[in-house]
Amino acid sequence: MVGASANFDAMITPVVVDGLRLRWFVPPKLGETVRWGLSWNVDSPRRWVVAEPGWVLPAEVRVSSKALMWRLPRDGTEVREPEQPAIGRAGALQFMFNADPPVPSRIDVTGALHLLAGTVRDDPNARQAWIDFDEGAATTGVVRRLRLMSLESDMLPDPKFPHGTDWGWASTQFVPGSERFYELARAPRALRSYQLTDREWGPRREDFLLVDLETAA
Repeated sequence: MVGASANFDAMITPVVVDGLRLRWFVPPKLGETVRWGLSWNVDSPRRWVVAEPGWVLPAEVRVSSKALMWRLPRDGTEVREPEQPAIGRAGALQFMFNADPPVPSRIDVTGALHLLAGTVRDDPNARQAWIDFDEGAATTGVVRRLRLMSLESDMLPDPKFPHGTDWGWASTQFVPGSERFYELARAPRALRSYQLTDREWGPRREDFLLVDLETAA
């Protein structure tokens, strides 16, 4: 699946909604037209590959009006590195991501997009999410499918940093093969996250709402 649907004038994009955003924003309904703020990052292909393994989206890129950001370097040193907020676009679909300067003119997006800002409840966190998001990057689309995606996570060696068999950085990551999917007629009111053992920082299972969002191609 390459960012397209059976309707050649439309695209279907997988969007992940986590438990926090489901509390902040009104849950989507099948067939509903929504206006959302979406995001992607360099960890999305690894983190969300199970959502839609064949999904690839070539997107044009422009610089966002949001201020330059700084991150801790990936090599473990203490020198912060700049990141430029940018906007990707494919047809009517838009999303924000942080790019390493110089900002590329195009990128290929895989994994899934992530909901950052949605239909606001009476919640200060929801209103702040739209303040932090670049309004010019919002997307309007139609909800075509809802699924519950349940994943197990555990502390595993972090592939972004060097490590050996008994040393190195570890981070919470999804366990390959643990994914479960359930078709939904309506979105749940809340998403579960629970510990699987008594071990501190041990494995846990977390639920996500996976939305197929249709936009004009």
